[in-house]
Amino acid sequence: RPAYWRSATMSTILIAMSFVLMLMAASPQASAAVSGAARGILQIPSGNSLAHCITGCGDIDFSYPFGIGPGCFRQGFELTCDHSTKHPKLYLGSSTIQVIDIDSNDIDVFTPIFFNLTTSPGTNTYDMSWEAPGKGITIASYNTLYVAGCDFDVTMFEYGTGEIVGSCMSRCAGKKVLTEGPCNGRGCCLIQLPRNLPGFHAKLVSTNTTATQSDWLHPGIMAVVSPDYHYRDDDGDSTNTTTLFSSWTNASNIYGAALSLTIVDQASCESAQMNHTSYACSNGSSCQNDSSGGYWCYCPSYEEGNPYILDGCMEGASMPTFSPK
Repeated sequence: RPAYWRSATMSTILIAMSFVLMLMAASPQASAAVSGAARGILQIPSGNSLAHCITGCGDIDFSYPFGIGPGCFRQGFELTCDHSTKHPKLYLGSSTIQVIDIDSNDIDVFTPIFFNLTTSPGTNTYDMSWEAPGKGITIASYNTLYVAGCDFDVTMFEYGTGEIVGSCMSRCAGKKVLTEGPCNGRGCCLIQLPRNLPGFHAKLVSTNTTATQSDWLHPGIMAVVSPDYHYRDDDGDSTNTTTLFSSWTNASNIYGAALSLTIVDQASCESAQMNHTSYACSNGSSCQNDSSGGYWCYCPSYEEGNPYILDGCMEGASMPTFSPK
């Protein structure tokens, strides 16, 4: 065949191959974009763009950056509402972390962290642990670990590093656990968290291997993490155990532990502000670095404003007061 025909044919083949290669190169990017969208959005939405979004589950209300469904939550702030029970239950993403309350402005959620350990004669060491389900989630520093029971020492370690967070001890001196009064080492002790933690491991060592029991309603050792200051006496830092002991048989009596969420697609405000396409803080809002990494946003003059949506911090959105994390 003529040389020009072979040349033209070869050119056609090369063009076709180039086109196929372009499609193959584009496909992973398209898949990545869809996958990224499924995990949440990275731009600042308007109020109108969120108008179709669900804003509650059962009796718990929430707002962006939290949300349910595509286009309704910031990356890392997805919620899931389980309607399979009589009363719908809210969960953090696809985890088993149940959300019993939520603060959309401070991007905090509250979840039960409760342990009920059965002690056995001859056994003197017990363990309990909790780990955050993902990056950017920590147990807030204003929580306290309360441990109630007889004759044990507790040492609390940070998850991941093994660094000691704190310790306490409880003694009963052969008597029953007190079900009221301060949590001061007599049947109850506490460890206040010094900083946000990604999780913890607590080691409990019994000093009485005969497993002293308080009474038939309060066997073993009970522990709970909570920030609620109602457990504290008005005149000091001691904790009243009445509510704590009522939770021994009904954990719903204790207010859940506070979990702090941060935006972690960028390491800090400074790096996030260099990438305006994914920066989370809207116009009029301020950015704050988090000690655990990442950042969060707030309206500097209007506590109830939403710093994560367009014009969410505009005057008139709420009353002027603010107290940062």
